Amino acid sequence: MIYQFVKWVTRIAIRVFFSKIFFDNKDIIKKGTPTILAINHPTAFIDPIFVATHISPKIYTMLRGDLFNSSFKIWLLDQIGTIPIFRFRDGFSGMRNNQDTFDRCYELLNQNACISILSEGNMKHEKRLRSIQKGTAKMALGVYETYGNDRVQIIPVGVNYSDSNQFRSVLMASVGTPIRIADYLDAHRENPRKAILQITREIQSQLSERVIHIDNPEDDKWINQILDIHRNNQLTNVLPTYVENSTLLNQELALVKKMNNLSPDNKKRVARETQDYSKLLKNKNLTDRGVVQPQHGHLKNTLLLMLGFIPFCWGWLSNFLPFYFGKKIATEKTRKIEFFSSVRLGTYLGVYLVQYFVLLLLALIVNQWLFWMIILATPIIGYFAVLYNDKLQLWREARAVPRGERAALLSARAELLKMVIA
Repeated sequence: MIYQFVKWVTRIAIRVFFSKIFFDNKDIIKKGTPTILAINHPTAFIDPIFVATHISPKIYTMLRGDLFNSSFKIWLLDQIGTIPIFRFRDGFSGMRNNQDTFDRCYELLNQNACISILSEGNMKHEKRLRSIQKGTAKMALGVYETYGNDRVQIIPVGVNYSDSNQFRSVLMASVGTPIRIADYLDAHRENPRKAILQITREIQSQLSERVIHIDNPEDDKWINQILDIHRNNQLTNVLPTYVENSTLLNQELALVKKMNNLSPDNKKRVARETQDYSKLLKNKNLTDRGVVQPQHGHLKNTLLLMLGFIPFCWGWLSNFLPFYFGKKIATEKTRKIEFFSSVRLGTYLGVYLVQYFVLLLLALIVNQWLFWMIILATPIIGYFAVLYNDKLQLWREARAVPRGERAALLSARAELLKMVIA
């Protein structure tokens, strides 16, 4: 009951936090088969929570053991399907508890459960796949060694963000092909280490096909700028916000691969041209999206924004506190960029639930149908305000571009994209 409620409200919060979500092949993850989800790890906890809230089976998620520091937290975290995993920094006593964690995971998997593991072992805010640790393969084979269960499978899941640190950014995820432990048992009988290595390599291989990977960190800035420019060609509408395909992700994977393979001289040239184009826009106080999407500034959109202004004000005012405190606490309390969006999302959701609970109590006290209608409409009108703000931002950016300069800017960006796409 608690798990389903948390799953439902968190899924809504995630779809508010991100402007676009693309999730491909999620139906591969089904109930009834012992499954380990091998997920990459660019943020503190959005990666596993996103996957858990958007697939059918209940997911048990590994969580830092030091968070299980009171009876209430232990009970609550257990209710929402989290399992403690301890790190070296948690001390020797904590590390000893990991055997209990592994035993529980083996038992759950033997009962056809689904467990998610952040297979890189550590988090980093970057578009890069790091080395997959052997723990995922060890756990899968541990179930076989403990119970003789050869039905365990590992399913790689790649999660990507346009910028995970930004509210209303884009999330793209893709589910890989099941890696069946039964296929590696001959290697395991020969040498368990050999089987672990083969499985780990297969996880690495599948995730490399689903995680955007910039080879050289020195290229991060200009490649991300090119990706933003390319994305502005594709994402021209506010709706739909959730799509089950990998079209955009596949395009970005292919584009980054091309940019990684450019010669050093061509990389320098593209980086220089990208910087010049970005400076040109910045000096004119313009955006690339405004240049390439003039339709958002047309009269029809202006009239629609005028009609929706009053509902927007209602939605913005009634949802101001969750958004305000979400950003404020994340800004003040997080020291690592990887935690920023996770803390912001978690705070936003927590404050919103408290606020809505108070409003429901007021509705019970007042007990007037009109007040009930207003309270029940608050979440809907709040989401309308978010979408309205997206549309308003697009309108402002499109209207800011002088007609006489748009053609030259479009030509400059076309030449820039031609350097990497042609």
